[in-house]
Amino acid sequence: MELNQLFKIQEVIENHIKKLSDIDENVVGEENVFDLKFLALQVKTAEIANLTKCYKYYKIKENIPREKLIIRYIDAMKFLLSIGNAHGFNIINSDAIEAVEKSDNIIKLFSNIFDDIRDLKKLILQQDYVNSLSVYIRLFARYINLGECLGLSFEEVYDYYLKNNCLSV
Repeated sequence: MELNQLFKIQEVIENHIKKLSDIDENVVGEENVFDLKFLALQVKTAEIANLTKCYKYYKIKENIPREKLIIRYIDAMKFLLSIGNAHGFNIINSDAIEAVEKSDNIIKLFSNIFDDIRDLKKLILQQDYVNSLSVYIRLFARYINLGECLGLSFEEVYDYYLKNNCLSV
């Protein structure tokens, strides 16, 4: 699991976007950028849930186009990586991720992911780095676990991310 590479690529992508967009984050406001990243992570994660229709107990969606699923998954992952870079959580490794208990209940995973996003934001605002890092590791692990439940291996996600993001940088 090459997490360091993903964090580095995401940082390069964001720096490239900042140059192209010529947006001054100081004008937007640091607080707004902070809130924007967390909101974007929630929205992009919700888009995955909506795509799967897992929240509709009477209607389970099957045959989701794989390309569409992986694109949505990586869209959310970009914000997860961005938050990690912004707050110094890009030090995590695969051992820390693999130590987190896995689940095969997709509904619980989505629910836990949303709880973790909320808790992480709160802890960062409280400047509690140690507990923030712990929640971030759990969130990242659950996010990878979600991908596995959706039939996406980390290697497949990693390869797709590299292929589609390194060329545009």
